[in-house]
Amino acid sequence: MAPTKQELSLLITPLVPEAVQHNNRVLSSLHSLTSFLLGLSAGVLALQSGYGFAFYFLGTILVSGLFHAVLIRRSGGAGAGSFFPGSNTGEIEGAIEMDEKSKAVRMQLGGKAGPRKILRKGAWRDVWFGGGVMSEALSGFVLGWAGVGGVLR
Repeated sequence: MAPTKQELSLLITPLVPEAVQHNNRVLSSLHSLTSFLLGLSAGVLALQSGYGFAFYFLGTILVSGLFHAVLIRRSGGAGAGSFFPGSNTGEIEGAIEMDEKSKAVRMQLGGKAGPRKILRKGAWRDVWFGGGVMSEALSGFVLGWAGVGGVLR
C-alpha cells in the first residue's frame, strides 16, 4: 500500500512531538504573559468596554506579528512550518510523489528551484490563533484589566 501524502511529508521533514509540545508551551506562555500585561495596561489607562477589548485584540495582533517575524527570521524565510505542524498535522505544501519501483520520494515545493523550504499547510494559524488567544489568554487579560481598574478607582 502506497504511503499517503501526509506520511511522505513527515518522512521527508519529520516533526518531533516533544519539540512541537515545547513550541506550543512557549507560545502559550507568551500569549498568557502578554495578555495579562495588556490587561494591566488597559486597567491603568482606564479603558472601558469596547475600547478595552479593541486594545487587547490590537496588542495580540502586534505580539503575534512580532513572534511570526522572529520565526521567519530564525527559520531562514521558511516561516512557522519549521516549528509548528499546522492544520493538517504536518502535511507539506507542494507535490510529493513516490516511485513505486525504486521507492524513491521526490518533492517539489511551490515550484521554485531554489533552496527547499518547509511550507506546512496552516502553520501560520498556530502562531496567530494558537496558545489560547481566545481562551486562557483572554481570561488573563480580563483578570488584569478588572483587577487594576478596580484598585485604581
